[in-house]
Order: sequence, then structure tokens, then C-alpha cells
Amino acid sequence: MKDLNCLDPEGRGISISNCFGFGKFTSLGEVISEIVPIMFSVAGAAMVLYFLFGAFKYLQSRGNKEEVAAAQNIIIHAVIGFIILMFAFLVLQFLLSSLFNIKEGFKIIG
Repeated sequence: MKDLNCLDPEGRGISISNCFGFGKFTSLGEVISEIVPIMFSVAGAAMVLYFLFGAFKYLQSRGNKEEVAAAQNIIIHAVIGFIILMFAFLVLQFLLSSLFNIKEGFKIIG
């Protein structure tokens, strides 16, 4: 038998905030909706820092072919990371909302 403290007061099933102490979150979807924008921000900042690191290494290479090639690889990897990040954003923002017919409440930005 279900614990009556775990039931959502609005009758939507089980409330994880009552059962497991997640505070303001009442469902796993709300937790994910809070985490995804933060993770995109962290990934974007890491990509920018990695790109700047590659640019700095390129400036410091002083024409040494091995160091120039290493710096170019870092910059290329940062650009590939940016493309992957944008693709993931598009999939989450548009494709998943269209597939699951989510009209409101699912926005990564704004």
C-alpha cells in the first residue's frame, strides 16, 4: 500500500518532494528542467575557455610547427564541441518538444 504522505495533493500521482525530500521539486521532469540550462551554461563556458586556451597556445607557438599544429587541434576541437553543443540544444529545444507535443513550459532559454 502506498504511503499517503507521498501522494500529490492535486492527484497527479506521487510527489517526490514529499517522499524523498527534494524541496521545491515535485517530479523528475522539474529537476531535469532546472539542471539542463545550467549544464548548457557550464558546457558553453568550458568550450569558450578551451577555444581561448587554443588561441593563446597558437600565439605562444612562435612559428614552431609542432606547437602550431597542437594549437590548431585545440581550436578545431573547441569548434567541434560548439557544433555538438548547438546540435544538442536544437534537439532538446525543438525536436523533442515537437515529438512529445510539448507546447508550454519546455524552454532551455527564456
